[in-house]
Amino acid sequence: MKKFLEYLKYFLCGLVFGIANVIPGVSGGTMLVIFGVFDRLTEAISGIKKIFTNIAFLITFALGAGAGILLSAKVIGSMFETYAVQTNMFFIGLILGGIPLIVKLGTAEKKAKPLCFLPFVISMAIVIGLAVLEKMDIFTMTAENVTGFDVIISLKLILCAAIAAVTMIIPGISGSFMMMLLGVYKTIIGALNDWNFYVIIPFALGAIIGIIFGAKLISILIRKNKLMVYSAIMGMVVGSVYAILPDGFGLNLSTGYGFAFMLIGALASVLVEKLNTENE
Repeated sequence: MKKFLEYLKYFLCGLVFGIANVIPGVSGGTMLVIFGVFDRLTEAISGIKKIFTNIAFLITFALGAGAGILLSAKVIGSMFETYAVQTNMFFIGLILGGIPLIVKLGTAEKKAKPLCFLPFVISMAIVIGLAVLEKMDIFTMTAENVTGFDVIISLKLILCAAIAAVTMIIPGISGSFMMMLLGVYKTIIGALNDWNFYVIIPFALGAIIGIIFGAKLISILIRKNKLMVYSAIMGMVVGSVYAILPDGFGLNLSTGYGFAFMLIGALASVLVEKLNTENE
């Protein structure tokens, strides 16, 4: 039963990761940190040998992520349009509720010191800067109509997916924003809704390459200086709260309801952390 609950947690973490990476402004990497699987995932895919060692965990997580991407392309997409404030504030709640866990993970080996403030501020400024660019809506591009196999388009999708996938696992950085920046976001969302495998297959291949490369890099950095890396992660996480503030946020009824959803999100984070502690 304990093993079943553990893998159910991994599936749900993958589900949230997949959903987060489709919603513009929301960081899948942040969700990994909030749910306490960031270190586990980056370490598990940091090398071929480790991939085979952690294959059960990775398959479970991947199934959840795939389900999350497909679900968000349909259901969450419509929720985001109809209940943007409440949906965004739920994710803000998840982030805020997970901050104590980030502090705990970052200071597990060494106590925080004044120098930690530097990577915190720099990373927070980067995330807020990217959010400002996104809110300016200057990256809206026409989706490419891919109706058959094309070598050039396939190579472009693989490259764009690899770049976006690296950002998907970096806390605070929105993978969907990077796809907008590269001009492939609407193409991918359209392909997911239409089950267009001429787009889905090369994009999935590029995403796998990017995630493995990004995980290897992050794993190396954490081993070299965990405290500073987690200081930067904390800055990205705090900055991501601004990044996903909805346009309708303010003194209105929607925001009032939104605070209720934010509380639910925060409680969900605390519950997941409690389950993590019990499993340990």
